[in-house]
Amino acid sequence: MLVDANSVFFLNVNDVEFMDLTANRDKARPAKGSEAKIKWLGGPPETGPWVYYIEHPANAIVKPHKHLAPRIEYVLDGELEFFLGADAIAWFRGDTSISGTLHGAGSMSYVPSGTVYAYRITQASKFLHVFYENPIGRTIHVGDENVTQTSTEPTIESNEQTEEHAHG
Repeated sequence: MLVDANSVFFLNVNDVEFMDLTANRDKARPAKGSEAKIKWLGGPPETGPWVYYIEHPANAIVKPHKHLAPRIEYVLDGELEFFLGADAIAWFRGDTSISGTLHGAGSMSYVPSGTVYAYRITQASKFLHVFYENPIGRTIHVGDENVTQTSTEPTIESNEQTEEHAHG
């Protein structure tokens, strides 16, 4: 469903189908191996707005990553444990001494561009993500890799995946 971002529009999330993640290369997708389900609620990918509805199953892990576009996330239902910066990387690498902060339904987060974070889904969850700019090609997974910058798109040199995703 394509909307006109130059005029007022309303969408009901229940009327929008989950994306076919193999066919929608012009929209953000979850990281490889993720069980997240995504609905696109935005306008044209070139102009936005860039809005995603996302469902995660309980115990899902959103790997440490950063977006090169600021984003807002609203927890509609469920709960997540949020890890920030170096703690996100250490937690993902197995440091059990690190605890994140718990955020449930009704919580809203703002993450500035370039901020590294990760989270664990503690309860099946539903989120609304709003990006300030198109996130496609502007997400970098971090952890055990060497991050390099090509002419326009960041890449990762490791066993981690570089994906355009909206889940976090």
